[in-house]
Amino acid sequence: MKKIRIQDLKPRLVPGLSVVLPGDKPYRESYFEWKAAPLTAIFKTRDIGGGTLKSWKSAPCFSEIETHTDAEMFHFLQGTAIMLFADMKNGEPDQKSLQIVRIHAGTQIIIPEGKGHFVPVAEDDTPLSVVVVAPVMEAPRRALQEPVLGV
Repeated sequence: MKKIRIQDLKPRLVPGLSVVLPGDKPYRESYFEWKAAPLTAIFKTRDIGGGTLKSWKSAPCFSEIETHTDAEMFHFLQGTAIMLFADMKNGEPDQKSLQIVRIHAGTQIIIPEGKGHFVPVAEDDTPLSVVVVAPVMEAPRRALQEPVLGV
């Protein structure tokens, strides 16, 4: 099993990924607060959906990767995520480009079409909660040459 150092996500760390880290204070009034999502995604279709993703603590060990034919927007609401990314070459994950990153609550990312990634795991006992906005699309998976473990 290959071991990869987990890095804290920041802009330009993962090639192709758009990243906004938490930091801006939300607008507040007596009974509500509003925090705009600064990143906007351009999708190939008008048929946009999405959903919520929850995951729990697990060893950050990944053996496969998925891609999509369009972008996905992730809003990390709760917990700290550990997530795998890779570039794709000829439809297969480029083993030299594998990166495992730590993503804190409040972060927003846009994963571009064709960028290899896999469902994040929660780093600790706080469950991970993510809102995903994307078109309805397939998620073909490819096996990695060998499993990778974030350390």
